[in-house]
Amino acid sequence: MPNRAFSAPAPAAAVLALTGRRARGLRAIGLLVATGWLAAAPLGAQGRGSAEAQDGAQGRVAAGSPAARWTVAAPDAALAWYAVLADHALPGDGAFAFTARAPGGPAVPEARRRALAAMRGRDVLHFAPLYHPSGDRAALAAAVRAAARDAGPEAAHAPRAALLVGALRRSIPAADRARELGPLADALVQRRVAPVDAARLAALQRALDSLWLPALAPWLALERLDAGRLIVAPAVGPEGRLFSGTADRADNLVAVGAFAEDPDPEAPLHAFAREACFPPISRVTTADRGFRVGDAAATRRASLAAVRCGAGLLDARLPARAAAFRAFWLRRAGTAAPGDEVALRAAFDRAFPTDPALDPAIRRALLRLQEVR
Repeated sequence: MPNRAFSAPAPAAAVLALTGRRARGLRAIGLLVATGWLAAAPLGAQGRGSAEAQDGAQGRVAAGSPAARWTVAAPDAALAWYAVLADHALPGDGAFAFTARAPGGPAVPEARRRALAAMRGRDVLHFAPLYHPSGDRAALAAAVRAAARDAGPEAAHAPRAALLVGALRRSIPAADRARELGPLADALVQRRVAPVDAARLAALQRALDSLWLPALAPWLALERLDAGRLIVAPAVGPEGRLFSGTADRADNLVAVGAFAEDPDPEAPLHAFAREACFPPISRVTTADRGFRVGDAAATRRASLAAVRCGAGLLDARLPARAAAFRAFWLRRAGTAAPGDEVALRAAFDRAFPTDPALDPAIRRALLRLQEVR
């Protein structure tokens, strides 16, 4: 969630220990970040103590952080992998779809779609390109095949591939890996995808650099998301992907959809703002006994809360784009976006109602911004 190696890959032993915990439909802040504050999104914290204490710790590490630097990209391996998942209509728990229709794909038998959707641990597949960001299409396929034949991480031939192989091996039962992963690797190699228009990527980078990052830099620093790569992939649905490297504040990846049919040319940046809001929500879901791994209803609540958090973040830091953010997410919810701002806010509040368990954490996180100079 990119054609670069992470500077500080998680230790293999820690990876193998963590990937046995299954995330249900949320971020790869989840699944297996071994050195950070979260191991299984949204319900597996590595940090200790209350959500309030963790919020305070986040605020302390932000002091003196460098300006945010994110690069917009559309690497071929990620484009092809997500197109394959879209061909299979691979679901995930959340308020929105994890995949978007990808033209040019083969017809996948319904029986295979059902088998993949029913596979235990299939959520890890949504993050595969983010666990091996330096790999091209061939390297990603090789890592998937290594996991399929039950080879150890050392068979993947690259440090970052070991993270992916370990994740697949620990998340998906051996019989399912042997049956399902080989065909997925084959499909990845064979899948034809059109590159994302370079002019579109350049326009998004300009908007990100000139407007979004200067405004959001304090928040990104507080959440240890100072730098990273933003992947724009047409086959990614409204539910994006976030991989937080945490051992290195620049070791972060986000994958979002391209939303080519949306009237707002900055639609992927609205998705990025929402992804950046998951850390404080995840801190609550990992500390609150009312949320547990595998609870689809809890995952949906966290997904909706991230939209509300994004709106509050833009109200505080980038009000010029707050109305557009609300309109974009109303369209994702299938609701018309009123032109009048009062009506727009009312419609947004109806579509994304407050959550008594999660919204206090959002407010605490936003209040921390007032302490940043």
